[in-house]
Amino acid sequence: MAHDIALLFQQCDPAEALQPGDGRYVSFDEVRGEGKHALLRLTRAIRNKPPVCRLLSGHRGGGKSTELLRLQKELEQIGPNGDKFFVVYFEADAEDLDVNDVDFPDILLAIVRHIGLAFRKRLRVELRSNWFSRFFDDIKTLLGSELEFQKLELDAKFGKFTAAIKNSPTERDKIRKAVEPDTSNLILAANEFIEEANKQLVKHGYKSLVVIVDNLDRIVLRNLNPDCTTHDQLFINRSSQLKELRCHVIYTLPISMVFSPQAGALANLYESQPLVLPMVKVIKPDGSDNPKGLQAMRQMVLERLAAANLVEEDAFDMAGTLDDLCRKSGGHLRNLLILIDSACEIAGRLPLTATDIKQAFRDMSNAFDRALAKPAYFDALRKIDATHELTGGDHDPLLLYNLSVLEYENGEIWYAVNPAVRELAKFKRTTIIS
Repeated sequence: MAHDIALLFQQCDPAEALQPGDGRYVSFDEVRGEGKHALLRLTRAIRNKPPVCRLLSGHRGGGKSTELLRLQKELEQIGPNGDKFFVVYFEADAEDLDVNDVDFPDILLAIVRHIGLAFRKRLRVELRSNWFSRFFDDIKTLLGSELEFQKLELDAKFGKFTAAIKNSPTERDKIRKAVEPDTSNLILAANEFIEEANKQLVKHGYKSLVVIVDNLDRIVLRNLNPDCTTHDQLFINRSSQLKELRCHVIYTLPISMVFSPQAGALANLYESQPLVLPMVKVIKPDGSDNPKGLQAMRQMVLERLAAANLVEEDAFDMAGTLDDLCRKSGGHLRNLLILIDSACEIAGRLPLTATDIKQAFRDMSNAFDRALAKPAYFDALRKIDATHELTGGDHDPLLLYNLSVLEYENGEIWYAVNPAVRELAKFKRTTIIS
């Protein structure tokens, strides 16, 4: 079975977002709750309104990237009004940004780079900007060495800078100090670039440009001062600049912000409530199984098995092992794949047994044990477990951000403690809930 387990590893990569048309894709629309409409709402807003700036949130690993790629495909097809859009999708942390330290100029440079790159590769159109050409000539020596830019395409020049921003804190600071005083002109130049892009798109049969900036929800949450976190700094303090681009833009947003004291400010600043993609409902608020949710998660695994030329009996030792695995995931798509991946590493063969799954689950619980170092975290978690509501305290954003608490929706929003956290002895200790 060594060959079979290698194939299963390949089909259950937790880091892989499924492309549109991938046979392994399973729709979870009917088991997410009303949050399933998030992508439909984005589609309608983009097709029927002037340029909009929207925020999409949800737990990391909950399937946002796969759904955003589906949105890209949908918008690039001719719609009911006979229009189609040119969509530039990119994962911000892949090449351009360090999630430990992100600011608006970094994002803007990355957006312009990816627009230029997409036009050159997909349309064979070379977008140009005199302002950005002068900009690169003026600050190219900031990278610590003389770089030859003259023979590079504009997006490749941007790539030199975004790579420096991502990989070198020293160069990042130098570039930001040079860019920050000129941010207004930087935005103006970016919008002139976008206007030229839209003119070219009309010639190629597109209505306009859409930019999707994924993985900003991975920005590390930490306090910059008592009243401001890294998330507040970007999405609140820089909101006017994030909104200023003259094209449709979608940014992914850390879920902790949706339920932070800043949630009301987000709706006002962006003139729209952030849209949230909830977890798959594998349980009900009373803790009992939700059969439809469990079946959807089972189907996700069965599609991966089919792609590896396996059936359930090949991969799991007995009936019920797969169901137990789906329960332990809490309805979190990436956690389900992580559990399978870890169990395969532990077992080194198929079929996987209940013991293998238990050990993989224990590894996940131990990771939470190390992350939840303060007793106060568990006080908050027990309150959430008892009420299915957030406490309203300072710990809520972190517990959502690190997946200790998962959000579900049955018309109304409710919360459950991650099954891997519920297994911890620290969680099971009896305390008085005040």
